[in-house]
This record gives sequence, C-alpha cells and structure tokens, in this order.
Amino acid sequence: MPYREKRIYSGKYLEVEIYSITKKERNMKRKKKERESLVKQKNLNDKNAKKHLIRLINTNFSDKDLAVHLTYDNKNLPSSEEEARKDVGNFLRRLKGYRKRRGLPELKYIAVIEYKDQEEGKTIRIHHHIIMDGVLDRDTVESIWKKGRANADRLKADEFGYEAIARYITKDPKGKKRWTQSKNLKQPVIKINDHKYSRRKVYELFKEKGNAREFEDLYPGYIYTHSETPINDITGTAVYIKMRKLE
Repeated sequence: MPYREKRIYSGKYLEVEIYSITKKERNMKRKKKERESLVKQKNLNDKNAKKHLIRLINTNFSDKDLAVHLTYDNKNLPSSEEEARKDVGNFLRRLKGYRKRRGLPELKYIAVIEYKDQEEGKTIRIHHHIIMDGVLDRDTVESIWKKGRANADRLKADEFGYEAIARYITKDPKGKKRWTQSKNLKQPVIKINDHKYSRRKVYELFKEKGNAREFEDLYPGYIYTHSETPINDITGTAVYIKMRKLE
C-alpha cells in the first residue's frame, strides 16, 4: 500500500500529513486535484475550516500586525448578521480609503463575525474580530470604528504561530463560514510526495509518536512542536506532524 506525504507550508510553520492512498491515486496527476480538494475540505466542516484559517493567518501575518476587536454600543447594535456584515464592510472601506489617501499599501485582513442566534442557543451580542496588517497605528485603527468600542492589539505568536487566536475568533461558527478576507492574501504552499515513505517507515513513525529527534532529522531546518497518530475515515491519516522553522 503506497503512502502519501502532504506538506503544508504556512509562513514559518510546517505541517506534515502521512496517509495511505491507492496505486491509482498515486498515478494520477495531482496538482489540480490537490487544489480542488483543499477548497472542498475547507467547506466540509468546522475542523477543516479552522485549519485553513490558522494556515492563512500564519502565512500572511506576523507580530508586527494587529488583532482588532470591535463591539457595539446599544444605539448601534445591528438587528441581523446582514447588517453586521455591512457595518464591518464599511469599516474596512474607511480603512482602505484612509490608507489610499496617504499612499499606503493595500489592506490585508481576515474579518470574523461572532454571535449566536436564537436557534443556535444562548444569544451572544454580535461583534467582530479582524486580523490585519500593522501599517496603521492602533489608535488610528480604533478611531475609524464609530459604532462602539474598538480594541487593537499586536499579534503575539507562540510555538504554534497564531493558532490560539484563530481558534478563539472562530470558537462557535456552527459550520458556517463567517469570515471574509482580502483578495491579496497568500495561500499556504502544499507539496506532495508519494514515494518518500514505505509502509514499514510509516509504522515506525506511528510507534515513535512524539520523537522530536526523529522528526527533526526527517525535516531539517524545523523544530518539532507536536505530532499525532490519528486514523481518519476520510484521509486514512497515519501520522500528523507540526513543526516550526528555525530562526
């Protein structure tokens, strides 16, 4: 049984998925297939959507950039998700206009709407989270939101990059894609190798879960941070590794 190594490069971070495939899959042309499957999986469920968001943030942002949190006062509280989307869209347009008038580069952002409606359970006051580039200072960004409180903080990566904030701002999407993003974001880079791992080697890695030295030898230039040995009904993943690039 052949095994596929799928490497996902997201800025300083490398994820490796190793899973079984058929001989027919190995012989197929994969470039287009991988691009299509990424889009499909991203929309399948909450887990894959969060993975894609984490990768987007790690690929496009750094500690020089901002996490912006926008809330409403009672006077401006929107009555629907559609109205809230219009509000954040207007906020982003004002930011873009401010930058354009000053000859600053195009805004990079990911914007998330958070709330629960009555059908989903306990009502949460609707609010917005935005990851954006740090070209403008925090006071300027905060001043452009006119509908309540705004709080802009510098991003702070840990050994997993910006996974913690990505999971926080999408903690209850109920399978809905409630984020929007600028068109100028870079996509994570995906590389496929169907000949690197034998069945025996995969079995050894499966037994050696958490062996940092083994994984760092396999992927020089990266520091081991985490690994799992899940069996996925869809991908058949046998080994999952997460690593961080050496500074």
